[in-house]
Amino acid sequence: MANKLAILLGAAAIATSAGWASAKTVCYVTAADAHPYVTPANEAIDARAKELGIEVIRLSQNFDVQTGTEQMNTCIARAVDGIILWPLDPQAYIPGLARAKEAGIPSIIINSPMDEAANEFLVSFTGPDTYQQGGMAADSLQAAMGGKGNVIVIAGQAGNGTTIGRVGGFVDRLAEIGSEIVVLETVNADFDQQKALVASRDLITRFGDQIQGVYANDDTMARGFIDAWKEARPGQPMPIVIGINGQVDAFESIRAGEMYSTIVQSPFEDGLLAINTIADIIDGKEVAARLPIPLTVVTKENVETVKPAF
Repeated sequence: MANKLAILLGAAAIATSAGWASAKTVCYVTAADAHPYVTPANEAIDARAKELGIEVIRLSQNFDVQTGTEQMNTCIARAVDGIILWPLDPQAYIPGLARAKEAGIPSIIINSPMDEAANEFLVSFTGPDTYQQGGMAADSLQAAMGGKGNVIVIAGQAGNGTTIGRVGGFVDRLAEIGSEIVVLETVNADFDQQKALVASRDLITRFGDQIQGVYANDDTMARGFIDAWKEARPGQPMPIVIGINGQVDAFESIRAGEMYSTIVQSPFEDGLLAINTIADIIDGKEVAARLPIPLTVVTKENVETVKPAF
């Protein structure tokens, strides 16, 4: 009984120190439970929420948009104090966000952008600037290829906000700088290594040595292309491969000369920024409508001095 009382008093103390009369509940609609990037972001949210005395109701979409839209209704029905949404589509969640606002529940989105029409129902968007990442990838490929050559783009999920930003920023930046780099084809591999492997086999069969560069929307898909190339053309020089996320495997691929660069974005910082932001909102503090996390381009020049994201 004494132990139980101590636990209750400890929880009350945490809530009071955060400026709350009672512990708060946040509904977190995450992209998935098991994923190289999403999982550490989830863990960061859970760990920080525990420190803040916030109960997190985590609902996993498992990369299914329809599931996510239904889970938004669950969050609203639970009358939570705040919602963190990881959107997989730029528009599908807007009705749910509108209902949440009508119910007086503040919502933020993490990691992936949404259509501007969602802004009136959101307090903040935390996470990487995906459009900027696309531009950074274009600059990196431009430098590596001397401003000309043929590339393929291995994109994430069709219609996904991250995919749209990373592809759009890349294409726009190439046009802005007058690059002579030509995109042979863009394929969607859903941020999945195996799907990227299969798609890359087809691209290599069709384009062969015309492929001089590869821009993958994340490092797992970059790995899929690398494996497909080594399988189809063992011993032949690897095209210039660019990825995003800054995974440990990507760092090793850069050291091995299989990748030219990656862009570090930390899933831990992604998760921490989201939970800290929704905590501030619940606490009545003003927050910016856009809160980005740091981004760093990593090549052989700095691979030994920059820490991998995960």
